[in-house]
Amino acid sequence: MLLLAFACVSSTPVVSRPPKEGGRDSGASDTDDTVDTDTEDTDTVDTDTDTVDTDTATEDTDTEEPVETWPKACPDLYDPDTVPTFELQFRDGELQALRADCAAGSQEYHPVAFTYDGETVDAMVRLKGNWSWSCDKLQFVVSFNEEDPSGRFHGQRKVMLDAPWYDRTLMHERIAFPLFEQRGLPYSCVNNAKVVVNGDYYGLYANIERIDKEYLERHFEEPDGNLYQGGTELKTNEDVGDTTNLVALQAATTVEEIAALMDLDQAVAEWATEAMLPAMDNYWAGVEINYYLYDHPTRGFVYLPYDLDLSFGDAAYTNGDPVWPDAVASDPILYEHSGWQKEALVERVLSDRAWCERFVEELVLSRAAYSPEDMQGRLDAWEAQIAEAVEDDPNKVGSMADHEAAVAELRAFFVERAAYVDDWLASGDHCPARF
Repeated sequence: MLLLAFACVSSTPVVSRPPKEGGRDSGASDTDDTVDTDTEDTDTVDTDTDTVDTDTATEDTDTEEPVETWPKACPDLYDPDTVPTFELQFRDGELQALRADCAAGSQEYHPVAFTYDGETVDAMVRLKGNWSWSCDKLQFVVSFNEEDPSGRFHGQRKVMLDAPWYDRTLMHERIAFPLFEQRGLPYSCVNNAKVVVNGDYYGLYANIERIDKEYLERHFEEPDGNLYQGGTELKTNEDVGDTTNLVALQAATTVEEIAALMDLDQAVAEWATEAMLPAMDNYWAGVEINYYLYDHPTRGFVYLPYDLDLSFGDAAYTNGDPVWPDAVASDPILYEHSGWQKEALVERVLSDRAWCERFVEELVLSRAAYSPEDMQGRLDAWEAQIAEAVEDDPNKVGSMADHEAAVAELRAFFVERAAYVDDWLASGDHCPARF
């Protein structure tokens, strides 16, 4: 039965999106990102929906200079074939102060010497997390630009090290973001990294690219528009502070008004990809803090996915109960996070039959990219890469057996989710959405 359902969607013709009429072409001034914007924190490929950003520099056939394309390659810190080791050396008293911050729920920066591959620089570090906050295994944001706004390390202003208690695989985001990359949508680079604190191995983390000016420069030929955390907080061009377009988007009451301000083709593709995973704690599900909006200078607003550590919903509480037991069977259109409300903008767009049908077309494309076999292959390869580091992790959540069980559950989840979406697509009659 499962094989038949999978074969059905696999044989579905790929729906190619026609160019957007009057579409905006493929772009945040430098900013000191002092606030970490992980969803559990108070702190994301330019898209045509199914193609990688095609904003390219014009080729000079006389000089035969290479054509520049976007997105650019991930920085070396996120090389998927390596598990980098980051060393944090604190001055006397600073590590104790950091632990006191955890007990107090504070996120103050403290000086640290940061070493990677024999290269040591002065940096600042603070704790990260909100719902993922845990003093049993601290999570870190290492900043290279707190004292010098132009400070960068291997092109990055910050290193974000995530180890949420509810992701016992430590690979949720590492598995989720490649689906956006395959769809030609914005994505963050991710690998796993080991952290050494004051000479002792502290633990394994997900090492995730932040959304900031460097992210925009990697993804877009035009990286100078406004970047908004959670769709509201301006993170670039703060000195100008012109939020006119955002105010207009927030005031839009019709699909036509929304489409005039937003790359709506890209938006429904991004939502459909979140729905396919599913991203249980993100914009598609109604969580209005777990995403970024980029006001592209010529395309309008573009959605940037962020903080996908609750994708797949296979994580567990300490008593073994699943955090999101309805993840496998979450409806691609109607699902709503239990603690939030579906976004009014999403409801307005998908209540329009034409845009709802476009969403379903994009879900078909996301389903085609969502290959359980390929995802299982990546999961197995990366599990082999990190297994020893997990086993040696003195601060890991749960036991090694718990980690291995979570990996096995995730392998099974890929197949189950694909089968559910196959059946959902085959059932038809989803548009217009009826919220």
